[in-house]
Amino acid sequence: MTTAQTVSDSEFGCTSETQRTLKDLRVKRKGQPVYVLGHDEQFKGQEGVFESFNVRLAVVKFANGKSVGFDPLDLLLPCEIHENGEAYFEIRYCEQCDQVFPLTAREFWAEQEPTTCPECAL
Repeated sequence: MTTAQTVSDSEFGCTSETQRTLKDLRVKRKGQPVYVLGHDEQFKGQEGVFESFNVRLAVVKFANGKSVGFDPLDLLLPCEIHENGEAYFEIRYCEQCDQVFPLTAREFWAEQEPTTCPECAL
C-alpha cells in the first residue's frame, strides 16, 4: 500500500529498525507525517501530520483541517521522505499476528520484503 503526502520539511523522521511509530521517534517536530492506525474508524488508515501533544495524546491534523488526539503507538512513520517533501508510507500486514507494520526504506527496497512484523520475526 503506497500513499503519499507532501510535507514542507525534509528533516522529519522515517521508519528505522528502532523507530516505527511516533512514540519511538526521539525528536517529534510539528508537521511530522504519520499514518493513523488509531481506534477511531473514521480516521483509521488516513495520513496526517503531528501537531503537538495534549496530555498523553499526540494531536494529528488531517488534510480536511480536523485535529484529533491519538496514542503515539498508533501513529506509524513514513518509509521515505523524498527531496520534494513527499512522504511515502509502506504498510504491510504481518502473516503471523495479522497486525500492520511499516517497512523501513531498506526493507522496501530489498529483493524480498519481510512478511512478518519485527516482533514476530524475533
